[in-house]
Amino acid sequence: MTYKVALLDDHQVVLESFANLLDTFGSFDVVATATDAHAMLNLLDEVHADVLVTDLMLPAISGIDLISLFHAQHPTLAILVLSGSVDPQLIRHVMRVGANGFVTKSADKTELHDAIMAVAAGRRYVDSRVYDLDTDTPTQPEENLLTSREKEVADLIINELSSTQIAEKLFISFNTVETHRKRIYQKLGINTSLGLLKYSMRQRA
Repeated sequence: MTYKVALLDDHQVVLESFANLLDTFGSFDVVATATDAHAMLNLLDEVHADVLVTDLMLPAISGIDLISLFHAQHPTLAILVLSGSVDPQLIRHVMRVGANGFVTKSADKTELHDAIMAVAAGRRYVDSRVYDLDTDTPTQPEENLLTSREKEVADLIINELSSTQIAEKLFISFNTVETHRKRIYQKLGINTSLGLLKYSMRQRA
């Protein structure tokens, strides 16, 4: 059986490489590719896909909101997350809001094939390197994902301080602030300060 697959990543080169890889398996037909979420939503209104393979770090929308949006608008679509993060709390969170599977970007082609086949068949799949992690009950509160310094930076971002202002307040360099910001966003599956604010509000609800 051949499954119809849609690919979502904000890098065109990644999309093309991944589509070429899937073609070599003979089990998948790539029916849609897009570099942003809204373009993919429009495509899925026009073509049928069994599986959406998506990155979490996309422009203009957080990873959690992305999964929630696709799950709400296309409830029968199997969603496989392909991410650079292996954080157990992030995995648990995306699975909770609608993802069917989670694979790291370092997975080999056999694991990618198995993951897509599994979610297409209605099963849940987690990368074997994080398979023993409990994705349903966290081993620690989600706030403990961040180091103490990252929490400081996150709080200041939420309070609308710029990276320059944060650097001055914490007596660290601008580049260090940007590194903290990047790690915070990656750990929490977001990519904007608005996404961080929404995440914080969800945690307090």
